[in-house]
Amino acid sequence: MSFVRVPRRARYWIATLLGLGVSGAHAASPWVPTGDLTARHHIETLQTQGCLNGLTLTWPMSWAAVMKAARQAQARLPEAQAQACASSSHFQYLQAGHDAARANTRGVSITLGGANQEPLYTSFDSQPEDTFTGQLALYGTGEHWSGRLAVSYADGERDDQHLRFDDSYLAAVMGNWQLGVGAVDRWWGPGWQSSLALSNNARPVPGVWLSRHVLAAPESPWLRWIGPWDLQVIAGQLEEDRAIPDAKLLGARFVFKPLDSLQIGLSRLAQWGGEGRPQDMKAFWNAFIGRDNGETSGLEPDEDPSNQIAGFDFRLSMAPGHIPMGLYGQFMGEDEAGNLPSKFDALAGLDMVTGIGKGTQRWFVEATETVAGSWISERRYNTMYEHGTYQSGFRYHGRNLASTWEGDARAVTLGIQQYFTNNLTIALNLSQATLNKEGVIRAVVPDGGAAILQSVEEQDVALAEMRIGHPLLGGTAHWLLSASDEPIVTPFEERERWTAGLQWTRDFAW
Repeated sequence: MSFVRVPRRARYWIATLLGLGVSGAHAASPWVPTGDLTARHHIETLQTQGCLNGLTLTWPMSWAAVMKAARQAQARLPEAQAQACASSSHFQYLQAGHDAARANTRGVSITLGGANQEPLYTSFDSQPEDTFTGQLALYGTGEHWSGRLAVSYADGERDDQHLRFDDSYLAAVMGNWQLGVGAVDRWWGPGWQSSLALSNNARPVPGVWLSRHVLAAPESPWLRWIGPWDLQVIAGQLEEDRAIPDAKLLGARFVFKPLDSLQIGLSRLAQWGGEGRPQDMKAFWNAFIGRDNGETSGLEPDEDPSNQIAGFDFRLSMAPGHIPMGLYGQFMGEDEAGNLPSKFDALAGLDMVTGIGKGTQRWFVEATETVAGSWISERRYNTMYEHGTYQSGFRYHGRNLASTWEGDARAVTLGIQQYFTNNLTIALNLSQATLNKEGVIRAVVPDGGAAILQSVEEQDVALAEMRIGHPLLGGTAHWLLSASDEPIVTPFEERERWTAGLQWTRDFAW
């Protein structure tokens, strides 16, 4: 049997964390962040019940957008139904979070965490990043702006960038648009276990963004059918130690809601420019119009301007027998044909909310296949998230920017999340996965680059993961315990079968 080995430094910090005795303060942020599993559960439930008329396919989302969507939906309901919505535990939780964000406008945040090894797989939840992480952040929010300066230290062997500024940002609201700069985790898609576009699997990419603030429907009678809509545009800077140093990450996402029960998202992402690559306006225009398939687009080999993926996703909400349910899917194309994405990988899932005992439960089953062409096309291995020019692939510091399962994988996850009334959350995921079908690692890692976290061979594994979140010492603790039925071997190491970790966050407002 292989036992969990917690490094001495991590043991010291965990013991220090558990010995702290400090007064409490509510978390404060202008938006619901990626990884806030409890808030997402309540938002999704209200949306399915008709108590919230918003969008839930793109994270983070502003508190202003969440509460306006709830008010708009409840204003259209009969009085008795509107009162039932406003008095539900789901709405009360969000109201408390919104009030805390408005009241706690400045302060400092402390995060401490550690694990016996860098967690390999992620989901829409918070977890420690490495064997030890510590962060000190100073934050402030005004009427039209918000900022956060976060300084972190991570003690890990794979990613040797120990001093980090992840989770730092400065954002301003101009009219109904938000302009920001910083490194913020994003989640583009409807999945609970993974996403095929952007997810929190990798560290957040620093850059600039433009997005809508409050997601209202168009006022024009010609466009009102679109319903609430959102547009996000991002431009980020990838790391230096990759096959094409200092390549850029460009992205755009448009989400709309043509029916009360249906949300549709369109995403496009590109790696562009970088050392030795064309990055003038002509190259940008070629990338923008999709003229980047080398010789098939009439380009010379050294003129190929970008590596792109694009696709769509949806969520269909329903409540048969007053049981909130959702059917969702996501499809991202690795190539282009006829000016549209092609060679899609796929994600599909079904979730359901119940109210057994004290609290509520969310059940979901989610299937993912990250082989290019796995949906209505010829299957192409060693293609998804890879590229002949941008040979580090669709990754940042060795971790996939999208699917936690990496490319050429197939996984089915059964999950249950229990939300107690005392803010205790327990989430259990059971997965059966085939990793790295055909056993090829195509990505190139230059000297000094972070190793790719992908199985070195085709491997069938069973995975179990338990996450627990609860109040602790005035803050919030997130526990992680995961296990696989056999060791997973990556280019970096043969991993322990067990991973155990803890992350604690506390805000001190003034």
